[in-house]
Amino acid sequence: MGRGAVISLGQVIIDLTMSVGRIPQPGEDVFADKVGICVGASYNTLHAVRQMGVAACHAGVLGIGPWADMIREVFKNEGIRHIGSDDVDRDSGFCVALTDAAAERTFISTRGAEAYGDEDTFHNIDPSDGDVVHISGYTFAHHTGEGLRAFIRRTSVGRNFTALFDPSPVVAHINDETFDEVVRYRPIWSCNEREATIVAKRLGLPGDRFTSRALIEQMARLLDSTLIVRIGRGGAWLARPDMDAELVPGCPVHAIDTNGAGDCHAGVLCAELSCGIVLHEAVRTANAAASIAVTRRGPATCPTRKEVREMLSS
Repeated sequence: MGRGAVISLGQVIIDLTMSVGRIPQPGEDVFADKVGICVGASYNTLHAVRQMGVAACHAGVLGIGPWADMIREVFKNEGIRHIGSDDVDRDSGFCVALTDAAAERTFISTRGAEAYGDEDTFHNIDPSDGDVVHISGYTFAHHTGEGLRAFIRRTSVGRNFTALFDPSPVVAHINDETFDEVVRYRPIWSCNEREATIVAKRLGLPGDRFTSRALIEQMARLLDSTLIVRIGRGGAWLARPDMDAELVPGCPVHAIDTNGAGDCHAGVLCAELSCGIVLHEAVRTANAAASIAVTRRGPATCPTRKEVREMLSS
């Protein structure tokens, strides 16, 4: 189904996942259970796209080695096309993801092939009319960010596709020139509360906890674009520059693992938009999918479209 594809310009790496009672203090030892090795980062978003039955493409850099082989195998099994470049000098990177008893996540990441692109990394990526391009803020933390900036400049005029920007906490550290370029690009901004607070500060707005409808509306006006702010079980705020913000309700559940919930939300949102679904309904569907995802352990736990429909109907 769907009239367009979802293309991710984000990085795909390996997640080494561990469940711990609490994050250890410096010099302290703890034991983990429920240990896993799986493909992660922007793959989680593309997995969600495929769960919705929509075509998914990865435009980032893959390496050569055992980690990259694992990524390619998962892509093959799920029907995700790699349309990006290969780095024959290094393997793809990995991340240690710790989830504590409160379902909070802590990450320790390495840089692999995905981080060492250049200005030409996305030169051959030419989205079609109706496609949705997923952009991750994490890409700006690496050399590959120069390729992302070049892509934004190249496609800023006459863009015939939808762009969705997932800023990630890295948005706190990108330089002002890059931040301003992204703002001028006018993507859909998809954030959690922490990321929205960081973006608010970058816009010169109050930096307190992100709970004010008025603040969300002011952000959307300054961004001159659509803003989505996920607030966990409460759902997500949807704000547009010329409209009042609305709270799209979520589906309250007992969360056991929030790792990958934001990726699930972003992937389902992209998939629905590629099918021509109106924004409010796309956010509502993404809320339901993320609600199911947090009841399952692991980063790539997006439910099927059938499961999401059942959640919405109930």
